[in-house]
Amino acid sequence: MLLANQTFYFATFIVLVGLMARFLATRDDDPAQFKVIYWPAGLSFLAASMLGFATAPWGDKMVLALANIFLIAGVANISLLFSFWNGSLRSSSKLIALAIFIVSSLIYLYLHFFGQTQDRIHLMNMALSIFCLWQILSLLQLLKKDSAYQIKLLIGVEVFQLGARMIRSLLALDQWDHPGTLYQEDGLAFAMRIAAILSIVMICILITNYYLEKLWREYRSSSHAIEDGMLNSLNALSMVRDNETGNHILRTKNYVRALAERLRSSGVYLNELSLKKIESIVKAAPLHDIGKVGIPDEILKKPGSLSGDEWETMKTHPNLGREVLSAAKLKDTKNTHVLDAAIDIAGGHHENWDGSGYPQGLKGEEIPLAARLMSLADTYDALVNERVYKKKWSHEEACQEIARLKGIRFDPHIVEAFIQEKDHFLRISQLYGDSE
Repeated sequence: MLLANQTFYFATFIVLVGLMARFLATRDDDPAQFKVIYWPAGLSFLAASMLGFATAPWGDKMVLALANIFLIAGVANISLLFSFWNGSLRSSSKLIALAIFIVSSLIYLYLHFFGQTQDRIHLMNMALSIFCLWQILSLLQLLKKDSAYQIKLLIGVEVFQLGARMIRSLLALDQWDHPGTLYQEDGLAFAMRIAAILSIVMICILITNYYLEKLWREYRSSSHAIEDGMLNSLNALSMVRDNETGNHILRTKNYVRALAERLRSSGVYLNELSLKKIESIVKAAPLHDIGKVGIPDEILKKPGSLSGDEWETMKTHPNLGREVLSAAKLKDTKNTHVLDAAIDIAGGHHENWDGSGYPQGLKGEEIPLAARLMSLADTYDALVNERVYKKKWSHEEACQEIARLKGIRFDPHIVEAFIQEKDHFLRISQLYGDSE
């Protein structure tokens, strides 16, 4: 029994040290949480307590006394942590916790030298039950603001712990011949002691999980805000230097989404077209011509056909776009899904399926799928809208031209998806049409 108890407490100590290490590993991601001392302090006291219980048989009475005092300190800090979480932490709360800790510790030390084992059991269960009730009330208040599953589980575990401590105290009432040592309890009393300690460990695990998930949610929220701001800035830059309209952006985004979703529903390119990847491609679509920021105005805004040299200059915009977006990616290494798609689109939307496109002459599936989708969407939009160098084509004429270019300029699978979505394309074109 002695070895089993020591093994249990030492294993618990290892678990708590592991939780502390995991918490410390997040300090660079969320420095603000280290300003709240109650959680690392609580973990430290609880780990020291478990180590004390594990080594108590080899030490004197003071080792066991310190283990129990550290246990009270650890649970007190968790109570303050929960009060901090729900916004009810005040100076009075800290004073109450400190008073309970000091009074309980002093009484415990007195009973440790002059009292009975049962008295110490009652005292510990009473002090820890007070903090347990504190924690339950704090968590119930927090639940009104945050319905995270960890909060609900914490309440359940706290109620279980409270029940285990009450049962253990009731059992101790009849044990006037208690063996007087920590490790010689048996039966239900032993089970309740272990259950109470395991409850504390489970509470620590749930707190760590809550911290990590909360950190992840905040990281995702801030990441999306950074990403959206960056994309909006790049879109604005692209629009300033391009002669296309805002409606062109809306149309091509919706064309790309229609093609991608049709391919997915048809079972084509399933690995490349998860729902998340489709969203990234759609978000990236407006950046397809951002490379035009590097094209001189006399070429970019020329009201007529381009000369041979001018056309060669214009054909550099895919590489320029890839370079601009790659530079943005270096500054935002944590959020690359949309930028990766944008780099593929900007650099590859003028490549042709048969290898006759530019700037790299890529062929077939060498061309990124996002770029192949954008190529058809951009071509259709250019055909059905008037440009300085061409008249507006009808929807039917554009459909015939795209079908003719199947396997030449466009991916055959994407052309098939377009044929199935051509009525949808017409509706998008009419909904976001340029004003005359």
